[in-house]
Amino acid sequence: MIETVLKASSALDAWLREHLGRPYLAALGVGLVLGIIATVQQLVEDIGSDSVLKLSLFVVFQAALLVNQLAQFHDYRQERRQRRADKAARAADGGAGPAPGEPS
Repeated sequence: MIETVLKASSALDAWLREHLGRPYLAALGVGLVLGIIATVQQLVEDIGSDSVLKLSLFVVFQAALLVNQLAQFHDYRQERRQRRADKAARAADGGAGPAPGEPS
């Protein structure tokens, strides 16, 4: 069951990246940052200043999620640049040969 959900999520994410690209990734990043801010504000109100350790651990975890999102965005940009470079190289060669991943 979990495997099915993970595969479906991955496929949906890939489809959204392919068809929406930067706006999709930007929306994810903005949403994550806004979610972190709102959650930290709510957490501070709920626990007060008595539990600085809990708050610190939570902020570290949320920062790790943000770093992960930024890394995924970087990977996506690198893949996109590589596809563009491959396309330009094929065009410079007069379109010789199939695109990567295409049958010959």
